[in-house]
Amino acid sequence: MKLLKVGTILLLFLSGCSPTYQQPVSLPSEPFLVIAHRGASAYAPAHTFPSYELAIEMGAHYIELDLHRTKDGKLVVLHNDSIELNGSELEIDEITTDTLSAFKPADEFNRPDNEFASLRFSSLRVPSLEQVLREFGDQTNYYIEIKSPDRYPGIEQQLLEQLDGHHLLDREDPLPKVIIQSFSSDSLKKVHELSPTTPLIQLYSFKKKANLSASKLKQVSRYASGIGVNADAVTEQLVETVHQSGLAIHPFTVNQSEQASTLITLGVNGIFTDKPDLIINLLHQNFK
Repeated sequence: MKLLKVGTILLLFLSGCSPTYQQPVSLPSEPFLVIAHRGASAYAPAHTFPSYELAIEMGAHYIELDLHRTKDGKLVVLHNDSIELNGSELEIDEITTDTLSAFKPADEFNRPDNEFASLRFSSLRVPSLEQVLREFGDQTNYYIEIKSPDRYPGIEQQLLEQLDGHHLLDREDPLPKVIIQSFSSDSLKKVHELSPTTPLIQLYSFKKKANLSASKLKQVSRYASGIGVNADAVTEQLVETVHQSGLAIHPFTVNQSEQASTLITLGVNGIFTDKPDLIINLLHQNFK
């Protein structure tokens, strides 16, 4: 009896010293999320203010931000982990924000065959996360991807501190102000430890049809609220298994009505798109 009592006390002590596990938050089942992939990037240069402004005007629920960090420690918003400048390829983590400011993100967009090309985009530069958050505040929602987190130690803490500084975390809004995604499960687990009320999305990319087992998704559900997967890999079985695991599914990147209709019918919970207006119009017309 004495041994049992001592063992019980020891067990209680140890459990009290262990970190408290918190179940990830669930994403709302409604509405169907229209996520502006790099903004309305079919119509304006990706990850620029005009692209984000247009996405918000069109009614997108979220604008997507891809994050990197410069050599001088600034979080910046662009997709690739390198840029081409003056004939050289430069890694983002090896250049300062001053060097990055010489890069013109509109150059690729303003190609002669693009009907949406415009000289007004020529002066655009890569924005910092701080500039984006200052510009749009809480008038929109942010779907943020941590890119290449292994290259940027501590980026999770830095990101959360900036978001918290703009009062975007731990709110009670109909939709979460911030969703964070990454292909790195380690990075997402760090975010979950630091901010367990922030919804997280585990990203996957498949060359063929996606095959994620229920046991794998159960592991994901311990730190994430959903998964993101390339649209061509989505199957009815995948959607069913994801939902049975208590997770949401947001395919990327969908710019055709036919594919969007198929995915919506399969029961996905949201779609990444370069054309938010196309998806919103489709939802209004066919899925009222």
